[in-house]
Amino acid sequence: MNSGFAARLKSALLQAVYEFFWCWYVFFIFLLASLVRIRREGDRPRRPCVLAVTHISGYGFDPLFVTWASRHFRGFALYSLDRPGRLARLLAHSFWRFGVTQDPQKKKVINPRTIEAAVQFLKKQGSLQVYPEGDRFWERKLYPGAAILAHRAQVPLIPVGLENVPMYEPGVEKLPVWRGVLRALGKTFRKRWVAVHFADPIFPDPSSSEDEDVDRMMRKLEQAFGEFYQKFYGLPGPVWRSEAK
Repeated sequence: MNSGFAARLKSALLQAVYEFFWCWYVFFIFLLASLVRIRREGDRPRRPCVLAVTHISGYGFDPLFVTWASRHFRGFALYSLDRPGRLARLLAHSFWRFGVTQDPQKKKVINPRTIEAAVQFLKKQGSLQVYPEGDRFWERKLYPGAAILAHRAQVPLIPVGLENVPMYEPGVEKLPVWRGVLRALGKTFRKRWVAVHFADPIFPDPSSSEDEDVDRMMRKLEQAFGEFYQKFYGLPGPVWRSEAK
């Protein structure tokens, strides 16, 4: 068996594994929607688009709520590769496909490659969820990845607010994944309903430089997130600072 064939076979097998777990992921979305009412507010987003989603829960089911409300079942998401355990990383890739890292060395290679792949996906009428508050969402800062993708792919950036989801509790990020998920599941069931709000699209400006356009879109996103946070939780929203890049 030559090395080229072996590499193609390994790739095909991995893809089959990813699709297997993705099918179970979609099944769980339908199961969740049968147990918790997921209501859509605003126009259902049209592909291609970047869905910039508020992230207030921690170990919650935010991507599932958005997938159900948008009906973008073959839409994926940016997710963190910095997860403990091979199984957690395998499942995350199966569900969301576009992993980025905060590791100072790995991010120089992995993140540009992921961003380029995500841009190509969007240009092929894809839909991608991005959580601009990042992995440390409790710090309430906004990072520019969603706007960078929208500008480079020249697709709309749509602010998405989640109402009535369980709020983040300090320390929950230190729980084992399975305990965090079970805890979030119980809290979600007690909530009984979730509303997914799709705001008006923010369109990229192809005549502007990337830095100028990203800054403009992020300022609009900051305003939309601020309105979501104030309306749904009575809290100030996360803040965009261009130097956070």
